[in-house]
Amino acid sequence: MLSKISSLYTKEEWEKILNSFKEEKNICVFLNTLKTNANFLENEFLKENLEYRKLNEYCYLFKAKDKSILSSMKAFDEAKFYIQNYASYLCALNLEVKAGDSVLDLCAAPGGKSINLANFMKNMGYLACNEASKDRFFVLQKNLKKYGVNAKIFLKDGKVIGNLCPNKFDKILLDAPCSTLAKMGFDLKKSHKEIKNISKLQKKLLHSALKALKTGGELVYSTCTFSREENEEVVENALKSEFKIKLLDINLEHALAKDAQSDEFDEISKCKRIIPSLDYDGFFIAKLRKI
Repeated sequence: MLSKISSLYTKEEWEKILNSFKEEKNICVFLNTLKTNANFLENEFLKENLEYRKLNEYCYLFKAKDKSILSSMKAFDEAKFYIQNYASYLCALNLEVKAGDSVLDLCAAPGGKSINLANFMKNMGYLACNEASKDRFFVLQKNLKKYGVNAKIFLKDGKVIGNLCPNKFDKILLDAPCSTLAKMGFDLKKSHKEIKNISKLQKKLLHSALKALKTGGELVYSTCTFSREENEEVVENALKSEFKIKLLDINLEHALAKDAQSDEFDEISKCKRIIPSLDYDGFFIAKLRKI
């Protein structure tokens, strides 16, 4: 499996990937505008003598050593910011939701991307957050309440959502269950059979999501893993399905990424493989429009 994954990257890219797991990563936090504003939060950081790099209107990057300080701050306890990997934030950003949209976060726990979406929507519109695992559902429920997110929360098998509410949503985020190799590293052993089984689930989830998406609606599919079976192959399967789909460009902001590749579909190059660094994890992000 490791040799198959490494063959997808240049030697330089592969070295960057391996090096990204050798040190503790820097910490990204997301401003929760549902509870506070940038001026207040930046003053709180200054009180703790924390140095940061402001990446955009929502995200701040801190050194890895500052994680314990950040997680013990009163502002963190009061849900004024969320500790979140920057690449994870990019998945929600690329859905480009706005106030008044009807939005589904299909595999939502623990809730970080739902918090992102609620902020982008200004808590106005319809946000549905679904989770299939009962234990993770309660974690999701607790986090969304704590962060002041206005959402309907569901405990459903994501594979049946398309049949339950066809053509309902303007925007859908599917951050799919995956082998998590880009998050956990290659010490996490996964067999080819395990990867194939995960891929089968991902394909079913994406098919369900496309059923639930309105014509003209947009969907972001993402994973925090490297294997082709869980990334390009899932998108290829959707392109071969009964749905008519157009792939859209990805906004990477500050992240380094390479184009996805396919022998069957040139447009897969619009999908991106984020190259992990000390500032963020590796991710795969695809954006689709149902036409």
